Amino acid sequence: SPTLAPVWYEYVRQPCIQLAFPEDGHMKTVREIGENTDYGNKAMCADTRLPVAGTACCDKNGQNPIHICVFKGDRVSYSTSEERCAAYGGTTCAWSTVPINGGCGTDTAYNQGSYSEDSSPGLRFLWSSQPCSMSVQISPDGNVAIIHKAGTINVKERVAIDTGTYFGVLWGGDGSYPTVSSSNCGSCEVHESTCVCPAIAVTSAVFDGSQGMPTMNELVSQLHIGAPDPNSFDGTYSLCTAPMCLNNADYNVFSTTAVSNDASIADAFDDQTIFEVNGLFLSNTASIVDIGDGYTFRNPPMYNSPIDQTQRDALYETDAILQHYVDHPNTAPFISTKLIQHLVTSNPSPRYVKVVADAFRTGTYTSGGYTFGKGNYGDMEACVAAILLDREARSSTLDDDAISGRAREPLLKVMHMMRSMELSTESGAKREVDMIYLTSRGLGQESFNAPSVFSFFLSEYQPVGPALNKGVVAPETQLFDAPKLISFMNGLFSLPAFGLTDCQWWQGFGSDRARYWITDYPDGGYFDCGSAETEQPGVPLRLRWKPPSWGGETNVNNAPPSQIIDEVDLLLTGGRLHPSNKAIMEQVYNSANSGINPDSKSLKAVISHFAATPEFHITNNLMNSRVTTTATRPTPDISTPPNPAPVTDYRAIVYLYMDGAMDSYSALV
Repeated sequence: SPTLAPVWYEYVRQPCIQLAFPEDGHMKTVREIGENTDYGNKAMCADTRLPVAGTACCDKNGQNPIHICVFKGDRVSYSTSEERCAAYGGTTCAWSTVPINGGCGTDTAYNQGSYSEDSSPGLRFLWSSQPCSMSVQISPDGNVAIIHKAGTINVKERVAIDTGTYFGVLWGGDGSYPTVSSSNCGSCEVHESTCVCPAIAVTSAVFDGSQGMPTMNELVSQLHIGAPDPNSFDGTYSLCTAPMCLNNADYNVFSTTAVSNDASIADAFDDQTIFEVNGLFLSNTASIVDIGDGYTFRNPPMYNSPIDQTQRDALYETDAILQHYVDHPNTAPFISTKLIQHLVTSNPSPRYVKVVADAFRTGTYTSGGYTFGKGNYGDMEACVAAILLDREARSSTLDDDAISGRAREPLLKVMHMMRSMELSTESGAKREVDMIYLTSRGLGQESFNAPSVFSFFLSEYQPVGPALNKGVVAPETQLFDAPKLISFMNGLFSLPAFGLTDCQWWQGFGSDRARYWITDYPDGGYFDCGSAETEQPGVPLRLRWKPPSWGGETNVNNAPPSQIIDEVDLLLTGGRLHPSNKAIMEQVYNSANSGINPDSKSLKAVISHFAATPEFHITNNLMNSRVTTTATRPTPDISTPPNPAPVTDYRAIVYLYMDGAMDSYSALV
């Protein structure tokens, strides 16, 4: 209609694989469009059944070549190309007469021209009548590269000898393959350190029905080639309705021959049969590549055509490999173990991992009459519920087990301190918490700044000592070396005293630029570390928590130190502070309770020292809660004996911080 804007449609092919090696009789040479020797005028060997190249027709004398297409960039199979040429009154051109330029749409780079209507469709190859074949170049480690051969014609570099891409294949039999060193390549050609062998693909049906219906395990273990949905063939396929098929609840069978009784069940099985297994369609075929001398390998599937490569198929292949990882049987226990290690314990039992993995797979978890999750694979609601509600996460008995629980990673301990002790502005206005120098200041962790894809520490890390001796792991302790622990303590001693600043010898966790930022920013403005320590205005973010027992900003209720320590213990160490450490904290509180602002000084001192307690760094009890003494974990007697012998020599570790690469830590590592 002249009143409506024109519209256009583009067909986007669904994900579909092809096999790397076509069978004999299904290969022809395609010629690359373009005059330049770097980009054009080279050959590749294509599967004649696939629409990967355009049509070039010559007259009956093999002359006067022309391009024929229905639309720009039109790709067709070889048989369609032949039909078009026959309708034209000619034949498919020989290699030497295939036109290297034309009007059916070429790729800009191959045509060496600017962008235009002709160049945008990206057509790269045209069919020719030249026969071709394929070989493999086998590296000493058994990887193969695909080699195309088209007589004496130069082929594209990606399928030429010595310039192809090697990839792994599944070798048949005992997994052996020809090598120069072991067999002098057998009947294959020796090419330097590699073997070049002719490749013959053979495809056949896997199940023929002679043994009845295959089992589910047989299907999964023997079928490795996907298939399209049989319903997309517009009535070509029929669902098997024989009693043997209907009584099988594991999978469906689709065949090109309708089968409704057990007597003709064998008719349902040929190389066109498609099995539906849990929504996945599998072809009843196996394709192997025979290279002679008894050596074979499975014909590898490919998403992206070596002839007509597209971004679309690359994305399909990426999605497929990611989906393969997600569906892999090891994924559920792997992710479950990682989540348990981060949330509950570094060393979960196999039973615990299985419970969580089952919840991950099934998408549901039931506990106490409540069901969590919606039944979808990988449901995080079910998975997390299984982690937190399992008996290994809830047992108070395991809190006394030194192997249970986990060490806490530095960044989470810093965030815990800030949240529990109410890091905030004086006015209550929200302000961004900027901590972008934690790694350079020695903490070992920083948001969005992991040193590698393996994160900040290895999940299988075993520190030297009891953990290594008992064969257990403590991943987070990889960040517990002496320089990082000292940096951590410097930062947490700075936080109660100065707020979130860079004070305390630039060891604080705040940005050194915070004091200079825009003065009308909420609670912003200039400050120095001297005023920060005396609580003068200017520091935007401070720890502003006060013990409820105080009854105000100061200890107006005269709450005893023991009660104040209990309140801090609840927030920072979950009520797990050992009596011996509690006594130390009371002593710290009393010692600081003097001079100007004694209550504030005492609270700051206690909060700082809590960061040094072992309970703040772990999630289980420091000692057995059922034993009131420390005798269960004896410590060496370090008291000075009477009349000690004079010291003549000793060992010491001295850390030198030279603000550069040659400090002690770097030198030792």
